[in-house]
Amino acid sequence: MKIISAPYSPKHGSKALGRIHKMIIRGTITWAKLHELYGAMLHLERYVERLTTQNSHSGQKRSRKSK
Repeated sequence: MKIISAPYSPKHGSKALGRIHKMIIRGTITWAKLHELYGAMLHLERYVERLTTQNSHSGQKRSRKSK
C-alpha cells in the first residue's frame, strides 16, 4: 500500500466522523477505542478516495479506446 504523507482533508475528516457516528448509534464501538478508530477511518477514507479516482480514470481510458 502506498503511504501518503500529506495531511487529511476536511472531507476525509467529516466522512470518517460520519462512519464513527453510525458505529456509535449501532453500539459496535466502545468509547475507549474511539481515538484509535478515528485514525483508522481517516486512512480508510483516503484509501477509498484514491480507489475511486483510479477507477474513474481507468473508465475514461476504456471509453477512449472504444471510440
